[in-house]
Amino acid sequence: MKPIRWALALTLGLSLAASACGPRQAQPMTAFEGKLSDWAREILADSPETASQTGAQEDAAGGIYNNRLDDRSSVALEARRSAALRRYTELRTIDVGRLNAEDRLTYDVLRDQFANAAGGAQFAYGDFGPMSGARPYVINQMDSAFITLPSFLDERHEVTDTASAEAYLTRLRAVADAIDQETSRARDDAALGVRPPGFILDTVAGMLDTVLREPPLNQVYITGFRTKLAAIAAREQNAERRAVIERDNLVLLARAEAIVRDHVLPAHQRALAWVRAERPHASDAAGVSSLPRGADFYAAALKIETTTDLTPDQIHTIGLNRVAELNRELDIALRRLGLTEGPVGQRLAQLTIDPRYQYEDSDAGRAQLIADVQARVNRVMARAPQWFGRLPQARLEVQHVPAFAEAGAPGAYYNPPSLDGSQPGIYYINMRSLAEMTRIDLPTQDFHEAVPGHHFQIALAQEITDAPLLRRMTSFNAYSEGWALYAEELADEQGFHEGDAAGRIGYLRWQLWRAVRLVVDTGLHAKGWSRQQAINYVSQTTGDLLGVVTTEVDRYIVWPGQACGYELGRREIARLREQARNALGPDFDLRGFHDTVLLHGEVPLSVLETLVRDWIPEQRRLAERERNRR
Repeated sequence: MKPIRWALALTLGLSLAASACGPRQAQPMTAFEGKLSDWAREILADSPETASQTGAQEDAAGGIYNNRLDDRSSVALEARRSAALRRYTELRTIDVGRLNAEDRLTYDVLRDQFANAAGGAQFAYGDFGPMSGARPYVINQMDSAFITLPSFLDERHEVTDTASAEAYLTRLRAVADAIDQETSRARDDAALGVRPPGFILDTVAGMLDTVLREPPLNQVYITGFRTKLAAIAAREQNAERRAVIERDNLVLLARAEAIVRDHVLPAHQRALAWVRAERPHASDAAGVSSLPRGADFYAAALKIETTTDLTPDQIHTIGLNRVAELNRELDIALRRLGLTEGPVGQRLAQLTIDPRYQYEDSDAGRAQLIADVQARVNRVMARAPQWFGRLPQARLEVQHVPAFAEAGAPGAYYNPPSLDGSQPGIYYINMRSLAEMTRIDLPTQDFHEAVPGHHFQIALAQEITDAPLLRRMTSFNAYSEGWALYAEELADEQGFHEGDAAGRIGYLRWQLWRAVRLVVDTGLHAKGWSRQQAINYVSQTTGDLLGVVTTEVDRYIVWPGQACGYELGRREIARLREQARNALGPDFDLRGFHDTVLLHGEVPLSVLETLVRDWIPEQRRLAERERNRR
């Protein structure tokens, strides 16, 4: 999965015809292109964190942004909601009949993006992003400021000289404001009757307490800053100048320590005090249906996260049917390993705790796990030219989830490279418990999060450089997660589990998990399921460890609808591939199909269908021309 707050500005779009011709000649900007530029500048000026994440030019982001964080105040949030509604109105006034094919594609993508944003903007509570949708709880265990900002400053704020170091300190001081702003908004939401469930508040309290137990010098804000400053000194060849830099660095570090001690950690304490004070008033109702206009909120969330008009009942049924289908296949696979007794979930649980498939819970075990992941990545990259016409140029790194974020983070996630290519894509693996990272499940997780999953999809899109910046900022969960799930299926089809019966069972279980999500997400938010009911269903169906199951269920609770995008997106990509294969017969080209899906950036599923439909006759003409040339 992609991190929540950074699911914005990850991809770009461009028609294949335009990309094949190389960069466009400089031409006067059309009215539509001018509007796109204005919208992009407006959104980036409002979100300096997104500007840093993307590596946007200052003029495209409304000015200098590396000394600011996002304004998380209620005033700023209300302005964002108003702006989202206005942009959707402005888009609908454009005469689409006067747009060329490339601009029409951009319009169609933004139509869904802006409509979704307008749908999420109608609610007076929760967290809202104009390009990333709505979530019900400002303070939660996944993407609150105290969780996202340490990694953001560590990974996305470059410190290369005195000016960027001063900008870092300015941002560091703003961390306290960001945490306080979220605490204030959470307090306002509570007055409306919107509180995270009590068990979520318990998790958040534990995470805040963990941060507060660490002295300032051990905080990521300081350790990361120290490393960056040391790198500046190390680059200086002159011993005297290096000594001056090192003395200056000590002053900068002392200032950073004072900011963390006097401002950042007290903001954590204030947040923790609010969480503890609010806990007695929180219920254990898991779904958003208990919130004001909860059914409407969930409908808007499903629309945003799936880009379909499917109802909760329809999605629930799709999930149940897929679970039954996968259970039949898993039953056969498990019998081949000699596991014949009991329900599928029970047999999967037996396999999960089998020591043969576990990594040793030690530094050596963690090192072996990373080595195994890297070896799989290398194998995929060696064979990828058989399946893709274009491969990403951006580097991919494999890292473990930072310790401070382990408790609330999923098992793995992908953080995209910067748009300018200066920073790599990162595949994060959560090592809070190696029992959760077995040799059964790890291969498929690699295919999903790294290659040919998220890294291929996001990095390839970012490397098409002559698309409008606003297209590069669009993000569609069903497309992105649907592709990553399809990538798991592709790896299986290409024989990556041959000779590894347990690994293929892991692949099937991952598929089962995504089907289960359709059932559980709709169960929680539309059918009145309790948290325990959801945990029991997931545990009994997948046989996974209780810690994994609980973390996942809690994720669905605070991020309604998102978990439905995986399977619905995969189904659509697989359906379109079969449609193209049936239409083209021997002229079907897998590399061409994948390029069609990937080289337009993230798009809603309806637009993806149009792209594939238009590619079919184009591919037929190319194949005919090739036959005539022979």
